[in-house]
Amino acid sequence: MKRITIPALLAIVLLLCQSLSFAAVNQFTGTWKNTDPNTGGVTKLTISGNANSLKMRAWGKCHPQDCDWGEVSAIAYASSASSNLEQNANAVSAIFTTSFSQTLVIVRPNGSNRLRADIYTRFTDGSGRSNYMASHTFNRQLIVGPIGPIGPIAPLPAIQEDCISFNPATATVRNIDGRWTIVDGNHLMFNFGSNRPEAIKALQVIKRYRMNSSCFVGRPDPSFQYLLVNGRAPQGAMPGEDCVAFNPNTIEVRNIGGRWKIVDGSHWVFDFEGKEEEARKAFAIIRKYGFTRSCFVGRPDPSFQYLRK
Repeated sequence: MKRITIPALLAIVLLLCQSLSFAAVNQFTGTWKNTDPNTGGVTKLTISGNANSLKMRAWGKCHPQDCDWGEVSAIAYASSASSNLEQNANAVSAIFTTSFSQTLVIVRPNGSNRLRADIYTRFTDGSGRSNYMASHTFNRQLIVGPIGPIGPIAPLPAIQEDCISFNPATATVRNIDGRWTIVDGNHLMFNFGSNRPEAIKALQVIKRYRMNSSCFVGRPDPSFQYLLVNGRAPQGAMPGEDCVAFNPNTIEVRNIGGRWKIVDGSHWVFDFEGKEEEARKAFAIIRKYGFTRSCFVGRPDPSFQYLRK
């Protein structure tokens, strides 16, 4: 029998990528459980990190409890050399080595909150056993919080939104009492102080996406703001944007050091200080609109923030 080497198997990853749709790396991160409770193979996977530093851990079927294969470095793949891996990864691989075998695990999206894992094992102990492969399907595991499930398929509460409509076509930048402000007629919407360039850039963002609603959580001192386009999330990239990606299916509300935060894995996305109710409302809004990017004008102290898909 012709022996298949690990380098040859890695080439399979690239072939698989050619027919896959794009997915952000954080669509792979999380805890995954085999859909077959009677499997004799891999029972659970965890994937963590980002495109530049991914880790995978695997558990195999054993008695009386599953065997922990340990955590190893993992690699993300996209469909072309020019792709942004963080935003467009569509497969992840990792190699687990024991004293008698090497196992290559390749995972790729297989529907909402589901992965397919193709697993290739070759024996290195001279036992004469044949190399073999197996395929398994894994479901993302819910994370349970103090008010019940808050994972990918948790039911969301009804949301009372606080939004103000405006016309992006007539919005403009004006200097009012020494402060550069985006206004729509007599409606003062966004204040940039003395920073005229950031006011102009923010107006370009509003007009590019045709944003026509400015929304708040927690007025008069909002802890969270977002803009909509005809009641929907802004979509698509804008040249020169400064955005951070996150996955609306894997975000959680957590209390970290006494502050309520929305997090995606180890990434802190939004901070609500002591306002748990506002954190949970913002969480529901993000999930409702499917925002995947938090974007900024003027970091590290942004004068304008918005979310988009």
